[in-house]
Amino acid sequence: MNTAPRQTVGPIVDRTFQRNLTSRTPTSFRHGLVGHPLLTLDAIAQLGTELPARSLSAEVGEKPLAAGSAAGVAVPVEDIAEQIRQIAANSSWFTLLHIHQVDRYQRLVDEILDGLAASSGLPASSLRRRMGFLFASSPKAVTAAHFDIEHSFCMQLEGTRMLGFGKFADAEQREEHVKGYWNGDFGRFGTLPEVTAEYEIGPGDGCYIPPYTPHWITNYDNTSLSLTVTFFNDDNENESLVQAFNTKMQKLGANPPAYGLAPGRDRAKVGFMKAYGGAKRRLRLGSGEPAGSH
Repeated sequence: MNTAPRQTVGPIVDRTFQRNLTSRTPTSFRHGLVGHPLLTLDAIAQLGTELPARSLSAEVGEKPLAAGSAAGVAVPVEDIAEQIRQIAANSSWFTLLHIHQVDRYQRLVDEILDGLAASSGLPASSLRRRMGFLFASSPKAVTAAHFDIEHSFCMQLEGTRMLGFGKFADAEQREEHVKGYWNGDFGRFGTLPEVTAEYEIGPGDGCYIPPYTPHWITNYDNTSLSLTVTFFNDDNENESLVQAFNTKMQKLGANPPAYGLAPGRDRAKVGFMKAYGGAKRRLRLGSGEPAGSH
């Protein structure tokens, strides 16, 4: 069987990548997005003016690697385009959230993930709830230690950074951090986890960041531009639905088993949460309120 990677602007992987996705193994790769007209500093600055305020986040760039649940020190957003253009000098860390709200970036996210699906042999339809995020940060800026629940593909566009991976000490610690995530700390760590791997990523480099995997990033002495695209598949979608269900039950005083300990109950929880989510969307649509994006 020919496993040579197909031409794609996004992650350059082959069919062997499926094993790493299934096992949630961090994986480095190359990509073809450097110099893309939608991903230059000026294009990112322009996009900042098109996104709603809720999709813009700005923090001081230099911060502890493990900041805990405390949010970073916010930077006032006054002229987002100019602030992004001056990123080399203003010691900031800008995030443009959900860039797929803008049609041309939605098409780019789909092009990247459809290409990933084709080259890896994954069904494109299995890559659901697709999202895109752009990051612009100053020299020595830090992305503090945290984990995400999505399958994430970080792609470096400009500058060089060190991406570190860690691990939970044990299953009990993992479960405590998962509870914290669903109660609003967004997976942040108060102390740096044990380091398991480090990747130096420069323009054209990228890395697959699996769900529930502790990681952090430190800029070198240059500015950084990067793009991250994410998705859910059955694996992490089912896990997140069970965790959301368990959080609701815990708030009612129950102590449901963690995901993976009772597969039959997990399936029932997933079914309930999908029906519950569908009902909420129908109610919002019926009342004239916009449905959620995911």
